[in-house]
Amino acid sequence: MNELFAQDEASKHYAFVGSYTGFKLGELGWVGSKQPGEGILTFAFDSSDGSLVPTGKVTKQDSPTWLEIHPNRRFLVATHELSHHTGVHASVGFVTSYKIQPDGGLGKVCTQSTGGRGNTCATFDRTGRFLFVTRYWEGGISVLPFDPDTGMIGEVTARPDYTGSGPVPLRQTQSHPHGIHGDPRTNLVYAMDLGSDKVHQYVLDIKTGTLAPQGDVKLAPGSGPRGINFHPLLKVAYVNCELDGTAIVCAVDDEKGLMPVQTVFCYPEGFEARGNPENLGKADFWGAEGCLSADGSHYYYICRVHQSIAVFTVGLDDGKLTFSSRCVLAANSNARNLTLDPSGKYLLVASQDADRVECFRIDSCTGALELAYSQYAPCAADIAVI
Repeated sequence: MNELFAQDEASKHYAFVGSYTGFKLGELGWVGSKQPGEGILTFAFDSSDGSLVPTGKVTKQDSPTWLEIHPNRRFLVATHELSHHTGVHASVGFVTSYKIQPDGGLGKVCTQSTGGRGNTCATFDRTGRFLFVTRYWEGGISVLPFDPDTGMIGEVTARPDYTGSGPVPLRQTQSHPHGIHGDPRTNLVYAMDLGSDKVHQYVLDIKTGTLAPQGDVKLAPGSGPRGINFHPLLKVAYVNCELDGTAIVCAVDDEKGLMPVQTVFCYPEGFEARGNPENLGKADFWGAEGCLSADGSHYYYICRVHQSIAVFTVGLDDGKLTFSSRCVLAANSNARNLTLDPSGKYLLVASQDADRVECFRIDSCTGALELAYSQYAPCAADIAVI
């Protein structure tokens, strides 16, 4: 009985779901949901069956659209993706740190200025002592110290700004960093600039929190790089591009950074996204985030407008991608983010415009996805599970 009880307890987790808040219908051009969120919702998540049950806990916060759990699993950081509808001025933006409570509640530690609006992404460096944040609307990134013992966020230590543009009207009139991630093996840092089709590379000084430029990687015009995922075993990374619907496989050099070796198209051949009323991204395609399975054997890419997830098999030796299958998302999903649960058996998807979290069971052999559970969550923008 004790062993069974332990197994039952091991399957119990909490899922935190962030959202866009405080908008009126049509006020945010890229959000089709008719129901604004309230902040961060907490759900009980069971990895034995993929179910999500509301706990009733709501953490009020302005537009926490990216949630990041610290490597020590004690703290959660949420961005405030502020834009024109909030009335804030340029160079005003924030991130908030929370202590994760045993009952799934979030206790606020602090809110710190990022120096800019549109904080679409916040991630930790490999030491867990620095926080990287994008400033989408101003065209820059920020680095902030993070105390892993207390959860306190310090003042900005580095704040590079960019100039540049791309060929896609409306989306690429200026630089727009959308994602920023540190290399899990080195002090290299990568900022994906959707507006100029570049990945800006840096070396982080882990004593001072400053950044030394390490050169830019220029990608295909109009690709719109958005985020990046690192293979758990190979020195390979995957850049998900929003505007042309592709994923770019890159070899990773510990000193030189990314070297593109393959580009795969993630939408079905012949599918036309431009002109579709659900295409709020205003480009030929509107891809969102990508994700690797826990063992790195499969890669997943959200195809907004088509409302599906493309599943790719990952090459054992070179990490290259081969299309494997496709999974249908909820109608009008326009899913923004996705994440694995701690067991690695489930993929949870924030189907923003369908106002729900969709939980898919992963076939351990083929990587194929099967819907296990669907839970209402207004304007769900991101998910973090612990």
